[in-house]
Amino acid sequence: MELTVNIKEQSKIAAFLNLIKEFDYIEIVNVKETIQEIPAEHKDLLDKRIERIEKGETTFRKWDLIKKKYEDKAI
Repeated sequence: MELTVNIKEQSKIAAFLNLIKEFDYIEIVNVKETIQEIPAEHKDLLDKRIERIEKGETTFRKWDLIKKKYEDKAI
């Protein structure tokens, strides 16, 4: 069964995706952004990242871990 979900608040998307990926019986089939505010260069990078995730070359990472990594490097 496939289910389409529309998340109204952009700021909640990452939290939602992190939540549902915790369930081993749910597979994220596709993620589509309807907002055109993302620059083409960023969209290309995100598409390549999703492709690497689908190939098993990398995994999703929680934003808090990535943010902390860069905060620790801040001057």
